Amino acid sequence: MSACGKIYIGTILLEKNRWTKDKTPTYRVSDWTERFAEAGFDGMELWQWHATKVDDDERRALTASSCPVAIFNSYAAMDKAGTESRTHAALLTRRFGAKGVKFNVGNDPAKRGEYLETLRQWRVLFDDDVMLLCECHPGTIVEEPAAAKAFFDEAGVPGVGVIVHAFNAADALDGWLDTFGPVVRHAHLQMRDERTVIPFSAKPDIAASVIERFKRAGYDGSYTLEFTAGTLAPDETIDLLWRNALADKSFLEELLK
Repeated sequence: MSACGKIYIGTILLEKNRWTKDKTPTYRVSDWTERFAEAGFDGMELWQWHATKVDDDERRALTASSCPVAIFNSYAAMDKAGTESRTHAALLTRRFGAKGVKFNVGNDPAKRGEYLETLRQWRVLFDDDVMLLCECHPGTIVEEPAAAKAFFDEAGVPGVGVIVHAFNAADALDGWLDTFGPVVRHAHLQMRDERTVIPFSAKPDIAASVIERFKRAGYDGSYTLEFTAGTLAPDETIDLLWRNALADKSFLEELLK
């Protein structure tokens, strides 16, 4: 998965039901893909339920989209309970031609061995050129760089990369870059203050520092706009989120020059 400097739109960004229990989509991504392409996004990170809780006409439209699915954002559990979801994620990744699939390791230390074996078995369901991208999320057993390194070294699985949360966890970034180097393949971008999601431009020093650290480290991975200002705001609308995402994209592009 070579995606140096590419900027993707996370379809979760525009999804009002992003954190609800049933995850029923409130918009059809295919209605937006032309706008994504015209705005210059290099592809989409497709939220799992934008592909699974839709009809096959929508899946066909996403497969033929002018803005490709670059990463399939899977939430399949990495234990026995997630077997069917993992198989489906692999099939959809192939169908959409995505070259990356995002996953999370679980949060139970007692299941570490099960997570390791699950990752090994899941890897064989993907083509060799597909990168499995671990979002080493807080609350999982790989939330710290050293623990994640030990986990992936023991797994011994090829084609695995790490996702970092570059802006809203900037203090931890150096630890990930120092520990994993080129294995850091992707970044999820959102900027926050103490209460909510804010524009990238609201903390320009942090944003500039992060991108400079990426450059110094020789980072050649990609970026997804994950959330933007207006998320969960009382006046949240899909059009407001889209306008704010475009502003964040422009700000990021200036930093990447």
